[in-house]
Amino acid sequence: MDSNVPYMLSVKNVPAMLAAAQKAAVPESFGHEFLKDLGFTSSNDRAFIKVLKYLGMLDASGKPQASYREFVDQTRSKAVLASRLRHAYDDLYNANPDAHKKTSDQLKGWFKTKTGAGDAVAIKMASTLKAFASWADFSSALADEKPAVEDKAKREEQERREKEDKKDKADKQPRRVNSEIGLVYRLEIHLPDTQNVDTFRAIFKAMREELDI
Repeated sequence: MDSNVPYMLSVKNVPAMLAAAQKAAVPESFGHEFLKDLGFTSSNDRAFIKVLKYLGMLDASGKPQASYREFVDQTRSKAVLASRLRHAYDDLYNANPDAHKKTSDQLKGWFKTKTGAGDAVAIKMASTLKAFASWADFSSALADEKPAVEDKAKREEQERREKEDKKDKADKQPRRVNSEIGLVYRLEIHLPDTQNVDTFRAIFKAMREELDI
């Protein structure tokens, strides 16, 4: 969970903003102008865009993502929103699966600990979450997420077994032992005390023939 949690100074328009966004066509970019087109012109409403980005429904530039396109489907919008809230605030929901049922005051302490914010900001973080959660359907979201969680668990178990199988096979394979022995020969030649070069040549020629070198 990203500890840079966005918040809205006023959350009274959040349900209406979510409803308006869900009914409108998917914009090429969700910015302040599009928000004005939806009928929300207050500067306090602009942080709504930051929250959608935090939820992963918009990218950093404001371009709608797959989850936003799923959100505009009226039959799935509330479940999609709940799923995005669980994902964005995963640390909170891992600690308390029903975190959205807590009051803002009850959530304030958690946000203070997580983000290091003071009371005034932490309560706004909590109220922002509560405002979005009030529009979401968490019972449907859990049903949608369960297969994905089960699939992930199966994949992880399969990967674990494959790693164990590879390790077992590696342990059972006989280790190669280098049986080659390197031999080094050292020859000492005692040459006769003579100045005759032909004598030396004859000796070395005979050595080459005997040693086959």
